[in-house]
Amino acid sequence: MPFRSPVWKIVCLFCCAVLCRGSLLFAQELKTQPTPFTAWLDFQKLAVPGAARPPFPIWLESFQLQQKKTYDGKISKTTFRLRFRKLGDLNQEMLLRIFFDDRANAHPGVTAWTELGQQLFASKPLGAGLGLPTSDSLLVPMRGVDYIDIETPGDGGNVTGAFLSSLQTATVKHAVDFDEPAPFADPFQNEAAAQLGEDAFLFDRVKATLAAEAMKLTPDEEPAVAFDFMLDAQPDIALVTFEILNADVTAPPEIIANEHALGAATPILPDLADPAYRSSIRPLDPDVRVRYAGWLKCQKAIPTSALRAGENRLVIQLDGRSAAVAIRAVEMQLRRP
Repeated sequence: MPFRSPVWKIVCLFCCAVLCRGSLLFAQELKTQPTPFTAWLDFQKLAVPGAARPPFPIWLESFQLQQKKTYDGKISKTTFRLRFRKLGDLNQEMLLRIFFDDRANAHPGVTAWTELGQQLFASKPLGAGLGLPTSDSLLVPMRGVDYIDIETPGDGGNVTGAFLSSLQTATVKHAVDFDEPAPFADPFQNEAAAQLGEDAFLFDRVKATLAAEAMKLTPDEEPAVAFDFMLDAQPDIALVTFEILNADVTAPPEIIANEHALGAATPILPDLADPAYRSSIRPLDPDVRVRYAGWLKCQKAIPTSALRAGENRLVIQLDGRSAAVAIRAVEMQLRRP
């Protein structure tokens, strides 16, 4: 048995004390990140009579809920009204992100108005009727705006909240020969929506679109989707990229290439502060299921051995723990020999 002197014990006790003190200091120094120009509004909580109002940015004056009823007492339309203060150039453009359940018969719409009833902004109906939780971002010019209405058919239960933040403009440099960067930088670092173009070749890379439109995958009915394509030669490596809605972030879809099970795709996750994350608990499941109410980019590298010259098949399949999702913008890149 090795000999340990009393000095060794003193040193160990001192180290433990320093570590404990450091962890306590870390806990004490944790501060809430200030967001004086940003607001997250949970409509379902704010709609409760007598609910406490959260702190609003100085430019946001009030929140109101209005409902229109038919002659038989049914609610035909719900309006969430956000009223603003005019504070010079403080809030000339705003990010408005609406969170809602994407029902086919209840597409939300956004309009901006002056107090005299002049409409200054109107969005198209939001959503695609996929029947999944989602979110849409709008850039709203605020010059002259007194209030914004978020309207939806029915009782408004499908619209869950809104994220608002003042915007400012910055100059970005980009390479002349390549696509311009997205005109808007997401505050939580989510990837911009894919801009699909024609099939293209660049520096030994071939890029091709397999599917652009959204497709819904459900555990019971359509748990997988397949894509067939031809290759004139076996590539060094391939990369499949797609966007996914309502993803279970710890159980993303699995990728199969020519009956080679390659495992789960990798979602590119935004900051965990993003209000789009939704947690739920299921019976007998030891993990909290966390879904993302919006579109995420996913990728999966495909090795040489999983592809061949001639006909190939790529399958995107739901993980057994996942709820329904939708995928879109499926793109394949090939690195040629």
